[in-house]
Amino acid sequence: MKTVGNDLVRHQLHENRKWYLGLGILLTLFGIVLLVSLPLATLSAILIFGALMMLGGIIHIIAGLKIFSGTFRILWLLFGILYFVAGYYAFKTPAQTAVVLTDLLAIFLIIAGAVRIFNAVLFKAVQGWGWILFSGLLTLIAGIVILKTPGAPFWVLGLFLAMDVLFQGINYLSLASYIKNDVPKSSADI
Repeated sequence: MKTVGNDLVRHQLHENRKWYLGLGILLTLFGIVLLVSLPLATLSAILIFGALMMLGGIIHIIAGLKIFSGTFRILWLLFGILYFVAGYYAFKTPAQTAVVLTDLLAIFLIIAGAVRIFNAVLFKAVQGWGWILFSGLLTLIAGIVILKTPGAPFWVLGLFLAMDVLFQGINYLSLASYIKNDVPKSSADI
C-alpha cells in the first residue's frame, strides 16, 4: 500500500519536472541578478517587508472590528495600527528601515553567537563541541562586522535575500535533475 503512494508521488513529480526545472532556472537567474545588485535587492526586501507589514496591519484591524470585542478588540486594533504604521514607515523611508533592520540583525547575530559559544563551553566534554564553538565564533564575528561596517545596511539584507532566492533556485534544479534520473513506473502500474 505504501509503495503505491510512493509510486503515485514519483509519477506526479515526473509529470511536473518541467515546472521545477523552469522555476529553478528562473529563481537562480533572479538570485544572480540580486547578488550583482545588492542595493536593489535590499530595497526590494524593505519594500516587500513594508507591504507585508501594512497588509498585516489591515488584517489585524479587520479582525479587531469583526471578530473580537472588549479588551481583545482594543489590542487587535492597536496591533493593527502599529503594524500598519511600521509598514508605512518602511515603505516611505527604506534607507532608514534598512539601517534599523540591519542593526537588529547584527545584534541578533551577536547574541546568538554568544549563546553558541556559551553552549560550547557547557558541552566541552561532548565530542563535536568544537563545531559549536566554531559556529558561535563565526556568528558572533558576522554580527560584529555587520554592526561596524558603515555601508552594511545597503547590502546585508539584499545579500540574505539574494542567497535565499539563489539557493531555492539551485534546490529546484537539483530536484528536477533527481527526477530526470529517477525512472518512474508507467502509469498503468500505479
